[in-house]
Amino acid sequence: MNNQFRILISLIFCLLHINHSIAQEIYPSKPVKIVHGFAPGGGVDLTARLIAQQLQEKLGQNFIVEGKSGAGGSIAAASVAASPQDGYTLFLMASGHSIAPALNNNLPFDSVRDFTMLGIITKFPFAIAVKANSPYKSIQDLISNAKENSGKNSLGNAGIGTGMHLASVLLQQKTKINFNDIPYRGGSLAPIAAAAGEIDAVIDNLAGMDALLQGQRLRLLAVTSKDRWPGTPAIPTLSETVSPGFDVSGWYAIAGPKNLPSHVVQKISNELRKIMAQADVTDRLKKLGLGATFVEPSEAQLMLASEVSRWTQLVKDEKIKID
Repeated sequence: MNNQFRILISLIFCLLHINHSIAQEIYPSKPVKIVHGFAPGGGVDLTARLIAQQLQEKLGQNFIVEGKSGAGGSIAAASVAASPQDGYTLFLMASGHSIAPALNNNLPFDSVRDFTMLGIITKFPFAIAVKANSPYKSIQDLISNAKENSGKNSLGNAGIGTGMHLASVLLQQKTKINFNDIPYRGGSLAPIAAAAGEIDAVIDNLAGMDALLQGQRLRLLAVTSKDRWPGTPAIPTLSETVSPGFDVSGWYAIAGPKNLPSHVVQKISNELRKIMAQADVTDRLKKLGLGATFVEPSEAQLMLASEVSRWTQLVKDEKIKID
């Protein structure tokens, strides 16, 4: 009897193992949500829909995009952090996620520990531009003048605490200059003000300035990424001109709540790696001012932690506060 009992128990464990393996193999077996924290029609939303379409075609299951705008993406982040850890709720994470803990001590989640990174999928620089007929012909001209006239040169940005604003603050810290930072409430207001000559310069993403650049109302001086941007190869970087080693880029990633099963991480990351290498995807992202890339989950997790640390330290050092 004891031997028969042991055999029965062994069979039960084998069946459980088989069922568990089958469950892993058929993920996803129901619709998957991709949540983001911004308004419809913007870069984040359009990227989420592009990725959802691609994953849907490749994995044979519906991927549904759900926008939960507000609080700079933190409302969406909180909902993902609190979701079941089964891979059926994913997160299109924007780089502002790494800034949020520096500016808000009361977030209902930990920006690093409560999320599983599945891969960084896009990177893009910010850029500094001036009115087309500005006397500043180069970024060196602008920085030199700012050194001679501390606080008199105005530099517009998309709002206090945005990636553009903090990139500006970091540049000022590294070059030991002071701009008169002029925050605008997002959108294209700062580039429009620069094109109108209301401010000396603007720092924004290239997509936000594209129409004004195409209309020759703005002129680029430099990009903030370590390497030159493929879309504007003639435009130098801050690193090669005025601040060696300067490297700030915006980015989007796909993530989920903490402790996602390894088979989910592997399956989604494998598909993302292939998707971001497709020419049609690369072309569509390029039109949004985004560069297709793929950073593996483990490296992306380390990068997220590094970004949070960097911006938290900068905000603390410069005593930046949002009113």
